[in-house]
Amino acid sequence: MDMRNATGAESPPTPSDPAETLTPGAGRPRPTHRRGLKRNSAACQRCRRRKQKCDGNLPTCGPCSVVRASCVPSERLIVRVDPNCECERLRSQVRELQEQLATLQAHQNTQSTFLGQVDSDGPETEALTSLIGQPSQLVSAPVDARRGFSPELEGFYRGRMLLPTFPETNTADTPNSCFLSSPWHLWNGLAEASPPSDHVPNSIPLSLHDYSLELVDVFFARRWPQFPVLHRPTFMESHYLPFSEGETHDKLSSFQVNMVLAIGASEQARAKTKSQLSHHHFFQAAVQDLGSVMGASDIDCIQCLLLLCIFGSNEPQLVNLWYTVGLALRLAVGIDLHRHETVATKSLVEAEMCKRLFWSVYTMDRSISIAMGRPLGIQDADITIPLPLSISDDRLSNPEEPSFISPSSNGKDLSTFLHVIRLRRINADIYKALHSAGETNIEGCSLEAIRQEYYSRLSDWLFSAPRYLAPTSMYQMTEWFQIAYHQAILNLYRPSHASPVATIEAIRLCADSSISLITCYSALYAKNKVTYTFVALNSLFMAAVTMLYSLRASFTLRQELTKEVAESNIRSCTSLLRDISNGRAVGQRSAQVVTRLGNATLAIFDTAPTLGNEVDTEFMSWFGVKSQNPPGPGQPTPSIDVPWNDLFNQGFDLGGTFCNDLLL
Repeated sequence: MDMRNATGAESPPTPSDPAETLTPGAGRPRPTHRRGLKRNSAACQRCRRRKQKCDGNLPTCGPCSVVRASCVPSERLIVRVDPNCECERLRSQVRELQEQLATLQAHQNTQSTFLGQVDSDGPETEALTSLIGQPSQLVSAPVDARRGFSPELEGFYRGRMLLPTFPETNTADTPNSCFLSSPWHLWNGLAEASPPSDHVPNSIPLSLHDYSLELVDVFFARRWPQFPVLHRPTFMESHYLPFSEGETHDKLSSFQVNMVLAIGASEQARAKTKSQLSHHHFFQAAVQDLGSVMGASDIDCIQCLLLLCIFGSNEPQLVNLWYTVGLALRLAVGIDLHRHETVATKSLVEAEMCKRLFWSVYTMDRSISIAMGRPLGIQDADITIPLPLSISDDRLSNPEEPSFISPSSNGKDLSTFLHVIRLRRINADIYKALHSAGETNIEGCSLEAIRQEYYSRLSDWLFSAPRYLAPTSMYQMTEWFQIAYHQAILNLYRPSHASPVATIEAIRLCADSSISLITCYSALYAKNKVTYTFVALNSLFMAAVTMLYSLRASFTLRQELTKEVAESNIRSCTSLLRDISNGRAVGQRSAQVVTRLGNATLAIFDTAPTLGNEVDTEFMSWFGVKSQNPPGPGQPTPSIDVPWNDLFNQGFDLGGTFCNDLLL
């Protein structure tokens, strides 16, 4: 054995120099670096070039700091990372973050567009904002490539359909406001009644509410006769029972059940019967699933949109009726639901439901388009699908069962609906012939001949109206058929683009129909068959305006009616407006307008006609179709007609289009 190794193993030598240290694991000492430098330091590039001592301080060493020179550390002090280390993981994180950013930006743009159309200081802003889904729920939403949108990204559809039908407009900044129909001005600046202030649950445990089935019965008894959009046995078996018992959490079932309950609760509230929960609660629960509904099949989507429209016909500031009805009609036409070939190979139930859905969309489109003074969504010449059979849902499910003939109409069949379709067609023909915004369709025919033809069709429609021994819906009441008839007569004989100045016979018919319509509403209200609805309120308001307009335009009618009777009619109408609206601001506004016009009309009852004419042509030329024939700047307004001038400046122009049959 080497003696040095043996000696070193016995007693390691003690370093003689204090600067020397022992290297761990070594048997002999190693000399340190030069005096004054630490072992782990290295000279920077400047000190190395100048061959001077460097203390190795970072980021600037001592010598470089003294002369304020740029200090570049030695390569020995720089830790370099492998450029290929974890690159794939980082790239994957970048892609995920980019996708999340794009989703959030799209949602933010949609939300900004939606809220930008609502007054940020308005009372409805907070409620509308709460209806938008949380961004965290939208990030991971799968995208349906076939339909081009994510079912969970609900902002676009909910934002459009839940905007007010009649948004706030500044009349002074809208030069063409005279073309807007009366609802635009009645509801201008007014929001729909807010939901109750108590806690609104995120989900409603239907099994805890025994009255939920009662609300379903209310829907099918009162609203289904007008819009048979659901097949009750199928709805109960596939949606209501599984959802109410907690057997399914399907969002389509949730939406349909909650909307049916919302409409039923709204009917109960308007009938002043007991209601355990406001219809706003069911509506808010339903719209949470609206985005998923838009991703459903076309037939299911059309059904849900029609339910939304039925609810919106009573709450126009919670649902954009024009947009929603148009979307439903486009979906129906997109699957050729207007052609008979579509139902030729389907089963009886499927074919009948397709017919019911299309004609429900048709009647709703006719009502909304005429009410808002806009073009019709589809022409009758393009429709080949037949009308549905006048049978009940039970008979549709079991067509083999024998049936008995009843002397009166069955309230559970489609007799009411078929009669409404017939009326819609007449109203649409009158609208296209006399009240189109462009040229009227009366070429080659006399105006009187056209009116006589439609008058005969309306009289035949009223004569053939179904009769019910025990009507369950307002739309099956005899008074309602009278209201529909008189409202169509007003649309036929009022001043129009085809006839700006009406004759004494037309004015008399308008006055008689207006008074009859008000009387029928009073009878329905006395029977507790109608309370507040948007369409009833506007229909009653326009009947009152037409009555006063006719009295102002004709001295002969004022003599026939007398001042006392006219004053009684005005009081009756204003009282009905306030009662039907249940204290809402829109009812109070309508009553104030009628009161002011009534006072101005009563003031001229004792005034003799200036020219001895039966009709005041100067008044009708001034206020008949003011938007079509604007008066000259130097033409003064008589002091007695200042209320009429103020009214027409707000857009209530009888020559324009007013809401004449949205109720029907």
